[in-house]
Amino acid sequence: MTTEVDTIKDTIYDKIAEINDENVLNAIKILIDNIETQSINQITDKRDLTGYIKEWVKSM
Repeated sequence: MTTEVDTIKDTIYDKIAEINDENVLNAIKILIDNIETQSINQITDKRDLTGYIKEWVKSM
């Protein structure tokens, strides 16, 4: 799992390094700063997923 995350991080860093537009870089920074960190158990918890699906269906 850690190797996969490290590979993803490296790929993201490489792609970001190719961006020359300051506005895009600022937008990426804002998104990263606002990402909620959750443990894997919280993301895959059945209750959380079920609640998310219910809310998604309501919005449709």
